[in-house]
Amino acid sequence: MKIMMKVISLQLIVLVCLSFGQADDSIKQHQADDPNGNLGSSSLSDVSQLSAMSSAVNVAFSAALRPPSQDSEGYGHIGPFTAATNLVHKHVITNIGNAYSSSTGSFTAPVNGVYFFTFTSYSWAKTVNIGVALYKNHEEVALVYEHQDKGDNEDFASSGITLKLVKGDKVYLVLPSGFMVTANAYRNVSTFSGFLIFQM
Repeated sequence: MKIMMKVISLQLIVLVCLSFGQADDSIKQHQADDPNGNLGSSSLSDVSQLSAMSSAVNVAFSAALRPPSQDSEGYGHIGPFTAATNLVHKHVITNIGNAYSSSTGSFTAPVNGVYFFTFTSYSWAKTVNIGVALYKNHEEVALVYEHQDKGDNEDFASSGITLKLVKGDKVYLVLPSGFMVTANAYRNVSTFSGFLIFQM
């Protein structure tokens, strides 16, 4: 035990000495930048990096689809409709940054940057087209799709995409014309998620 205490004490002394050495090196570097005490280019770079870190925006969301009506187990269908219809994932699981709207189903980019989105579509049906499309503003950028036949009545389909967005761009899910999706009132089976990877 005494030997361990001596080793730990010795380690602390070494750490303190190293810290003083680094601080002294940093002071010497600042003095080398400008002997009058003004910040040099390396110091200004450090300040700008710290400023950028402090102003970083955190954005992440996940939401789940809920059915308009349900059976005894909570399942219900949305669609098919004669026209393409926006899907509104009303059950919000996470919404850091409040960029996702549970009333419209749209994600609005709060800053310029690169974002990642993923979505999962669940279905429990026969002889119907299933799937959803992801839109950026008014342009379809991704689609998951399958035709359910008589012998296959339950499926999941997922996709993900990385998008470069400018502030104000909108990303949302659409149920194509003639398609159907299944949701559950108690379980998150059809979901929509996204997050900011980095700002630009």
